[in-house]
Amino acid sequence: MKRRNTKRTAASGAEYRPEEGAQAPIGVPGPDEASQLRRAGRLLAIADLFWIPQAALIAYAAASMLEPFLLSSKPLDSTGALMPVFAAAVGVVMLALLRVGLQSFAMNMARRAARTVQSVARTSLLAAAAKVSPSAPFTSSGAFAAHLTEQVDLLGPYYRNYLPQMMRVKIVPLVIVLAVLPISWIASIILLICGPLIPLFMALIGIRAKKASADQQDELTRLSGTLLDRIRGLETLTLFGALDRTQENVRKAGDSFRRGTMNVLKIAFLSSTVLELFSALGIAFAAVYIGFSLLGDISFGTWGVPLTYWGGLFVLLLAPEFFAPLRGFAAAYHDRAAGLAAQEKLTALTRDLPQPERQASGDASATQDGDHSSPPAIHFDSVSISHGERPIYEDFDLQIAPGQTVLLFGPSGSGKTTLIDGILGFHAPNSGAVRINGQKLDPDFAHQLRQNTMWLGQAPKLFHGSLKANLLRGANPENKVSDDDLWAALHLAGAETLVRGLPRGLATPLGEDGFGLSVGEIRRIALARAAVRKSAALLLADEPTAGLDDETAADVISGLKKLCEGRTAVIATHNPAVLALPGQKIDLARYAGAKVMEVVI
Repeated sequence: MKRRNTKRTAASGAEYRPEEGAQAPIGVPGPDEASQLRRAGRLLAIADLFWIPQAALIAYAAASMLEPFLLSSKPLDSTGALMPVFAAAVGVVMLALLRVGLQSFAMNMARRAARTVQSVARTSLLAAAAKVSPSAPFTSSGAFAAHLTEQVDLLGPYYRNYLPQMMRVKIVPLVIVLAVLPISWIASIILLICGPLIPLFMALIGIRAKKASADQQDELTRLSGTLLDRIRGLETLTLFGALDRTQENVRKAGDSFRRGTMNVLKIAFLSSTVLELFSALGIAFAAVYIGFSLLGDISFGTWGVPLTYWGGLFVLLLAPEFFAPLRGFAAAYHDRAAGLAAQEKLTALTRDLPQPERQASGDASATQDGDHSSPPAIHFDSVSISHGERPIYEDFDLQIAPGQTVLLFGPSGSGKTTLIDGILGFHAPNSGAVRINGQKLDPDFAHQLRQNTMWLGQAPKLFHGSLKANLLRGANPENKVSDDDLWAALHLAGAETLVRGLPRGLATPLGEDGFGLSVGEIRRIALARAAVRKSAALLLADEPTAGLDDETAADVISGLKKLCEGRTAVIATHNPAVLALPGQKIDLARYAGAKVMEVVI
């Protein structure tokens, strides 16, 4: 998928430039989306400012009707005297229509930008998950699904509500104060004193709200992950009579989430109380001052002239609108707390996953379309690889000729899986380069290479669905696979008799993780799935016989031997029977953690 922008921007809309080697945040708007959000905020502010002329017209109409009656106790007695009122009403309606249309346009713009941010965040999460090595530990699928749904959903209210409200609160109150100032400097001071107290107290409350929101999201992720994982393993739980214990665990997770939610609501109600208190006080003080001024009890604060009915009504109508953006900003502050907490969790999730895009220092070669139909040559060119702070290889140099079979062995931790991950592009070297047919392996080239690779790991994954659907997952999308091809692959893996003995053959449904099959049966079906990709020119296997009995291991080894023919093959193993296969044996214990000379095959 091609991205329009490679840079992302900070939540405030400023351009984001991560430090070199740092993980860019997930769920941050790009330049286009940040611009749309700023534009939406400005349009909302302009729409709010339409209330100033509306208030002036309403005050004029009301004063036109009230002043003659209050000053002379005579009602309006002619249609001509009502004409200004009708004209003001028409103006108010027209401005209201413009205001509603502008608000609708701005909110739609903010919603579109927020949806784009959410879409990019989900794409980034899925792309990061797709780049994880099959042999690498992965977070709970339930927890990942919760991040992909609930956590990403929390970004929407943050961007479509909070950021536009932040723009409104910067513009509207200040303009309203300036509009009130020529009429009464006292009323302006009242608004200026009460107004800033709202965001000040909301910021103080928001510090606690952010932590409570983050804790609630942790509980939601834990609950979602627990529930999804238990549902997926329901057959196993039923088989082992663990439903009661599972029900108790889910109940405890639900209670914990309920307590977290109530804590967030408690803070939300507290903030609402503070918000309403200060806005009500501000409006009340302004109303009291205007009332006494109109009665003649207060004669200062109006620049030396008496306060008119029009001026008093105008200020009274603007006072609630002065607090409206502040109230909207305060209400959206909880969206900010939830959105920032979700953003941190999404970024932390991707940071904990391997990042194959991390390149070694030096110039990266351009990705080219190579020949993927012939066995590739593999070259570890002065490669240094580490896991965290622990070095695995330093200046490691290994050349594998096209069509060569290489058998890697050594104790656990000697780097067998690391080398295989390096060939697949799942573990980028700290220095040096992995080259395939002389071309430096970069993320795009690694993706192409994986499409042309047979893979068999020690813990293969089978999915809920028919056996045929699981086998077809190994097929190259460009090649058509018939049932005869599937039976041939099963025969090669020693699983043909097993599948023909099943009630529905290839259509037999499998449970999640191959529920209903033994470890050996799962391994043979996984080998058949690898064999379905007949056009692959590279075979990689990581501990293919681990945990198998001798008979099943012999079937797997026999199948591997056939698959090695005409392909470049790299097999990591502890099993002496696998090491008996034809090919070059390399004891990685001699090289792991040390600077080595060249190993040429």
